[in-house]
Amino acid sequence: MGYRLYGFMIGEEIHFDISNRRLYRLTGSHTDKSMAFASIYFNETMLRLFLYLLEHGRRKVIAKEELFEKIWEENNLSPSTQRLWQVLHNLNKKLCLLGLPDDFIRNIKGRGYMINYNNVTPVYYRLSELPTLPDKKEENPDSLSE
Repeated sequence: MGYRLYGFMIGEEIHFDISNRRLYRLTGSHTDKSMAFASIYFNETMLRLFLYLLEHGRRKVIAKEELFEKIWEENNLSPSTQRLWQVLHNLNKKLCLLGLPDDFIRNIKGRGYMINYNNVTPVYYRLSELPTLPDKKEENPDSLSE
């Protein structure tokens, strides 16, 4: 029985959904029946960077060179310190919008970057429990014009 990474829980209210490229905060109150929802969408490079840091940078510092290789070079992109700074800067601004601390992704001077937040939990799903989708019948194009 295999498992696949769905995303991450950050704290108790923030969810990172990898396949839908979204980070969202769902806040509800049991006492006043109110709910608040906020969602952030990631472009491809930002998604790869955030995911890589969540997977590898929770317990250790990730060197800038490793990020260049894994995020840019392996995807046929040209890495640069300026580009890394720009993506991290924009990512941190988005994370702050959801209420995460300014130093959620921490720069360890001269060493690299790491996740500076203790309450990050990976969430997996069991492959055998995925719903089976019904087969789609092919539509006859002639029937659409009738």
